[in-house]
Amino acid sequence: MEKFKEKLASLRAASDEANARADELEAKCKQLEAEHTSKDHEILSLQIRVKNLEEQAEKVESNLTKTTQSFNDADLKAEENERKNVKLEQDLADKEKQYEELLEKFNAAKNELDELSRQFEDL
Repeated sequence: MEKFKEKLASLRAASDEANARADELEAKCKQLEAEHTSKDHEILSLQIRVKNLEEQAEKVESNLTKTTQSFNDADLKAEENERKNVKLEQDLADKEKQYEELLEKFNAAKNELDELSRQFEDL
């Protein structure tokens, strides 16, 4: 009977030990499941963030393309306006030169007319 009691005590101790180990493993399993759920939420959150960042990147790229095109258009217009400005400055210089020449001719003709007018008055 003593052996039976020892065996029963041994089995109870093993059972208690197994139950304690099972409780410990169950707690660890719950902890790992909670971590897994937390990681799943974090992954989902990061996927949403990545999607939003990709959409923002597409918008920025689109705006950059539009801005670059606008800059190129403005640069072409600036070059065109610069060429027009140079042409207009050249035209102005030509017209000023022509004006000076005509003014000289006018003054010469006026002086000649004044001289002829005096000569006729002297007659």
